[in-house]
Amino acid sequence: MPERTLIETGNTVERTLGTGSLEERDLRRPHYVAFSNPTDETHQGTVTILQSGETVLDESVELEPNATIAASLTDLDTYTARMAVPALDATEGVTIDPGQFTCNMTKTTISIQGDGTLDSVGISTRMACPGVVTEHVATDESASHTLGDDPVPADTGKGIHSLLLRNPSDETWTTQLLVERDSTTQFDGIYTVEPNGTVLLTLSESGTYSLSMGVFETETVVTEQITPENFDCNQSSTRAVIDSEGELSASTVSTQMGCEVDTNTTNESSSQN
Repeated sequence: MPERTLIETGNTVERTLGTGSLEERDLRRPHYVAFSNPTDETHQGTVTILQSGETVLDESVELEPNATIAASLTDLDTYTARMAVPALDATEGVTIDPGQFTCNMTKTTISIQGDGTLDSVGISTRMACPGVVTEHVATDESASHTLGDDPVPADTGKGIHSLLLRNPSDETWTTQLLVERDSTTQFDGIYTVEPNGTVLLTLSESGTYSLSMGVFETETVVTEQITPENFDCNQSSTRAVIDSEGELSASTVSTQMGCEVDTNTTNESSSQN
């Protein structure tokens, strides 16, 4: 028999899973998963957490009354949490997707009920999360978001920069778009994009930006750098495309067709993981 962790009455044992990458961005917080026994009896069982199909926690536990084992998920990903109590012939599992990580404190609890069943519930605080967006983009539909306090210019002579992500494949992909300005994260968007769906981000304020685009299913990430020159009355955009294998390609193009310069210039860059 595997070694069993005894958690005494009224106590909570904590586990931390992951590399802590969420703390580096400061927009989304870790998600907590708790396995609890609020009954008056002691129960034995197993608790399991899988991250993208890989087991990151598998522990045999003995939970005395009002005892809990809790795990902090510190990396943005898709998780499956399960609790099994053989003596009750009961198993409960839940999926935690990337959209459940926000700037709020979020928690999923699987607990033993008084009637011998298992139940799960999720809770979250309700603080507003500026710059944190989670959306589902249906087939042939689009989602858009504007970053910056300035209105999108019309005839002001000021430039903007746009980021357009397209999914022309026949698959649905979960993507993350990160926008950093001067090394500080300004936007963290998670989009589940169905076939022929698009996402458009508009940067309306000139500055130095790092645009990061990733696909969760394939762990592909590409990054493009934007400078103030991209806003100097240029038509400037970054375009990213997801192929049928879930791989990303991206390029940034700027033209000075509307500027008071002697010659037109075009700058292009591309990267692929």
